[in-house]
Amino acid sequence: MDTTVTAQDLARVSLFEGLGSYALDEIAASAVKTYVRPQMTLAKQGDQGFGFAVILSGHAAVNVNGETVATLGPGDVFGEMSLATGSRRSADVVSKEQMSLAHFMVWDFRSIVQKHPEVKDRIDRMVAERSG
Repeated sequence: MDTTVTAQDLARVSLFEGLGSYALDEIAASAVKTYVRPQMTLAKQGDQGFGFAVILSGHAAVNVNGETVATLGPGDVFGEMSLATGSRRSADVVSKEQMSLAHFMVWDFRSIVQKHPEVKDRIDRMVAERSG
């Protein structure tokens, strides 16, 4: 299976909306495409975050204390809150079906938000909205 993330994969993600092709190519080059089976735990509530992911295909359930609170699909992001705030993961994320993800490590996250302040602003807004 191909593990290359392309600019086209990221162009439809609202987090990266409005970035030029050079920026998208650069961001895509720092990601690894991963494939997961149904019912895999992608993030565990209470764990320290070491990366974040963009869903390229498929859907995942977001569970807090065992209760499903949301469903994520293509273009959605998870794991960014832990990286942005330094806190532990606030929810479990579990694949509902076979999925593909663009996965970024913490150092990729730091580079992206440093080079692209508009992405940092969007992440900050997401964190505020999700924090309630």
